[in-house]
Amino acid sequence: MENVTAMQAMTLAIAVLGAVLGVINTWIGLDKSRVKLRVAPAHAIPVGGADPRLRFSLTITNLSAFAVTIEEAGILYSRSTKRGSLTQPVLADGGAWPRRLEPRSSVTLYSQRPGAVDGRRIGVAYARTACGITRTGNSPALRQIAAGEANF
Repeated sequence: MENVTAMQAMTLAIAVLGAVLGVINTWIGLDKSRVKLRVAPAHAIPVGGADPRLRFSLTITNLSAFAVTIEEAGILYSRSTKRGSLTQPVLADGGAWPRRLEPRSSVTLYSQRPGAVDGRRIGVAYARTACGITRTGNSPALRQIAAGEANF
């Protein structure tokens, strides 16, 4: 076996470092092109002149590096393809629905509290973009609503 010179060892180290950085850069580039949404269901407590039927809220935050249009949001039921879409949600800012979200912006939707459908319990909340990508989210509040323990 030959002895490796310092120059050959340095060349090998630089080549390995370049390959690792190339892989990391590719992974970061692919990650930036993904749609990333945070879907956060919560209890809503109406105060003042708010409609007392609005007992459920869903905050959708765009964590992507680009704008996305949220076309549909609601809940998905466990072990089923059924979904409970919020067809005419009340928006916290009074804006229009569907909503275009710029990077790092969010929208909060309010509706009546969802319930079980055809014996299926609530699974997770979801948001679907105009390009058909669906992201889901869960929270202790949604699990409480699904279990029927919410006494608000």
